[in-house]
Amino acid sequence: MKAYVICVLVLTVSAASILLSPIGTAFAAGGQAMDLVRSIKAFYFKDASDFAVDFKVNSKMKDISFDGSFMFKPPMSFAVEAKSPALQLKIAFREGNGFIYLPAANMITNLDKLTQAKTRSVQIPKSMTELDTHIEKLPTEFDLTVTADALTKISGKSKKARGSFDAFVDPKTSELKSIMTFNNKGDEEISIEVKNFRRIKIDNTVFDKPQGAVETNLPIPIF
Repeated sequence: MKAYVICVLVLTVSAASILLSPIGTAFAAGGQAMDLVRSIKAFYFKDASDFAVDFKVNSKMKDISFDGSFMFKPPMSFAVEAKSPALQLKIAFREGNGFIYLPAANMITNLDKLTQAKTRSVQIPKSMTELDTHIEKLPTEFDLTVTADALTKISGKSKKARGSFDAFVDPKTSELKSIMTFNNKGDEEISIEVKNFRRIKIDNTVFDKPQGAVETNLPIPIF
């Protein structure tokens, strides 16, 4: 479940919600939740333009904390740069093929299509059509609800008891504010703060492999 949510997060972490009128009550809304998810995707990708967003990840359970940026360039290239006091890394994908780069070790772990095919936990959409397919699978894996208040909340509970997530959206600014994931006991695993969305030109070199780095091909990439 965590791998699936992280995959969706990487592609939609910068997304925001359609404006909703606060009604202050929770309601079962599988269909309306999906309309909201589709609107999030449409808001960020409808103009087919470059964008970037910053985020901060914290987890007391996993004892991790790091800051990062997500950058997207159509049709389907994106990169994540993240750093903490102990680690710095970069993840980049261009039309389905990707890599993880560790600057301190000057090492690359390839995440090409062949590696992904052998690794269940890494399923990166290679096109907008595949992204739509991933999105439309959400109701088959999660029971979805929406709570509209000062912040609109989309909640998903795994139908296989693998955990859950909450995503909070500011209905006034159409910004995704935070995402939290929980284990099957209800304990918070990861908290992600999202901020500073902007449409800026992303240089193609962001998605290039660093020259001179040592390349490896691990069967199960670790993120």
